[in-house]
Amino acid sequence: MATFWLTDALHSSPMHLLTGPPASGKTQRLVEVARDATANGERVWWVGLPSQRSYVYRRLTQAGALLGVEFLSSQQLYYRLLAHALRLKPLVVGTGRLALVGQALSELRGELPAPGEARLFATAIAEAKRFGLTPDAVPLRDAEGQRLREVYALYERIKGEAWDYDDFRAEAYRYAQTMQTPPEATTIIVDGFREVGPLELRIYKALSKHTHLWLALPEAPPNEAATENLEPRRHPSPQIYRASNPVSEARWVLRSLKKDLAEGSELLDLAVILPQREVKAFLSLADEYGVPLMDETPKALADSLAGQVLLGLLELPDYPTASRLLAIPELNALANAALERSVAGFEAISVLAHELDLDAEWKKWLELLNVPEDELQWAQNLLNILPQLADGLNEDKAAWAGFEKQALQRAKEASSLAKGASFRAWWSALLQETQTFERPVGGVALLTHKLASGRRFKKAYLMHAVEGAYSVGEAEDYFLPEEARGGLTHIFAKLGLPKKFLGRDASLYQELLTRADTLIVTYPEASQRGPNVPQLGLVAIEEVADLPPLAAASRLELPSASQFEPSFSAYNLGGVSIEGLRRYQDCAFKYWAEKHVDLRGDSERWYELLSVMRDYGKINAARLEVLKGDYPEAASWLNDYAEVFATLNFGESLPSERSEPGPSAYLDAAARTGSAVTLYRFVAPGTVTTQAEAENYLNRRWNEHWAAAYMLERYGGRVSSVSLKVWSMFGDPVDAYDGAL
Repeated sequence: MATFWLTDALHSSPMHLLTGPPASGKTQRLVEVARDATANGERVWWVGLPSQRSYVYRRLTQAGALLGVEFLSSQQLYYRLLAHALRLKPLVVGTGRLALVGQALSELRGELPAPGEARLFATAIAEAKRFGLTPDAVPLRDAEGQRLREVYALYERIKGEAWDYDDFRAEAYRYAQTMQTPPEATTIIVDGFREVGPLELRIYKALSKHTHLWLALPEAPPNEAATENLEPRRHPSPQIYRASNPVSEARWVLRSLKKDLAEGSELLDLAVILPQREVKAFLSLADEYGVPLMDETPKALADSLAGQVLLGLLELPDYPTASRLLAIPELNALANAALERSVAGFEAISVLAHELDLDAEWKKWLELLNVPEDELQWAQNLLNILPQLADGLNEDKAAWAGFEKQALQRAKEASSLAKGASFRAWWSALLQETQTFERPVGGVALLTHKLASGRRFKKAYLMHAVEGAYSVGEAEDYFLPEEARGGLTHIFAKLGLPKKFLGRDASLYQELLTRADTLIVTYPEASQRGPNVPQLGLVAIEEVADLPPLAAASRLELPSASQFEPSFSAYNLGGVSIEGLRRYQDCAFKYWAEKHVDLRGDSERWYELLSVMRDYGKINAARLEVLKGDYPEAASWLNDYAEVFATLNFGESLPSERSEPGPSAYLDAAARTGSAVTLYRFVAPGTVTTQAEAENYLNRRWNEHWAAAYMLERYGGRVSSVSLKVWSMFGDPVDAYDGAL
């Protein structure tokens, strides 16, 4: 099979190949190597998976501090070597590769592919490059194999001088074969991998000619002999328990974790391992128990609050649902109706909007989400309105700036090949492909099986050990059948694509069962999907026991005498305001909580001043002087509008007669001139400066509109018009609408 690689000698080298089954002591042996090297003044690079960084540093410093060890991922190692040789090129990130593959498919076929099709080709190209195959060397079996060759070749031409991650590996190999000067580190340790590919192995063997290189693996690669082999260690058998369902399983694990912490276990000595799809449910229960978890599971840009809102907007025109409508406050009534009637889809939502007299609002947002010719300006405008749709979205300025920058970069990539509705689909796909790297809050490690690889704990819980939950994901290749792939011995001797079905799940199970000194394996007997079959590689059926009882660890688990018992009798909420009704419709529990916890920020000086003005009711000259003395920062503003304030009635409520039943509208201030009434709403300084902002602010409220309608109906003979104004404290009043109501 033709490749672009120079033939390299696979003779024996000074590389130290350390082998041994999982938990046989390989890492401890290498820690000793690293400490000895640093004691002699050497510089050490420790190469592993990014998720192992903190664990490795803890292991290295258990016996005391040391200087001279740096942890690198494989990609960082390649980058460091090429930077030292001044042979770097611009980087094409993962989403960039997907966009370029989409562009190649589009040029070859004459029509834009779906993101899923482009992802299929991008994955195949990445695998081919990982094993050193040029486009012409890709095995040709049918028309799809030929198309892969063509897409791969065109992708390389479009990419030009830039490098993707696989190009960095290829260039690092070329450089390692011909390098004349040793790398910056005198000792390189590679640990924490289940296996390495032939290219990685050749890079390490080439580097070993210039430095001390230790490679630790469970088994020696084909055609290689271990220089040191560690025998398996005896470990206590795991404790295996069955639960009736996933909820009882999660609750028991959380109770046990809380017991561990109460008995003095260190947070970093504990871990929970579970499938990726179960993480969110487990995290939601952990809040109830107060167990601090360090969620290390991978996150996409679309998983953040801003990403979820943006995705909902991008997908709304193509398939509107209640959850996507809820992202838009103006369409909350439509969302609630869709939820109540269990409807979704464009036609159903359009009919529902017509029934609710929300046609104008629905069509306005459809028009807003229609992509014009200038996609990037449209994307920027959409990001600009995002903070208005989600409270607190941009409270963390740095996080919002980072999200906005990455989202715009993905938009640029999508705009290079897609227009209109296709642009929305591609932007959405690239957002979901973008991985974010946030340092999790410290706590008990919450891991998937990939993140647990190469790490050990004093105690770990392996949850949901059912058939299919844990797997390395071996699957048939769309482009190349299994019989067309080579065996590992052949692949390591002559580069090519290896077989996928090698039974790697067995080695995964062996590794998982050695992740802790004390391992507890649990599985639910059934779930909403039906009965569960325990994974035989993880669960020895004859050793399974029911979950042992544990003391309550949540207030909801206390005995009935102390347990919370909801009352279903009528609850007196006190005087109900119009705005309270609106909040009650959005979330009844939030409304109840706000009645008991004041979240309005009364400590702010502007709000204190407004509260005093409301209490005064009328502001005469004497009261004005008191206010200027108590709030000197507002003295100039109070003086400028003294005449206006003298005409206003502050702290008004409608209806004013307390005997009248029904809700009330509470007004910051009101004024009457003849039959014309003006209602004022005061807001935080700088919040509203234009009429558009004032209109947008009041459109999200019921209070002032209801008050205006009440006055026109109740006092129709004496009140002919009502005007609404929004007034930022220390600023100028702004008319919310043209003319009066």
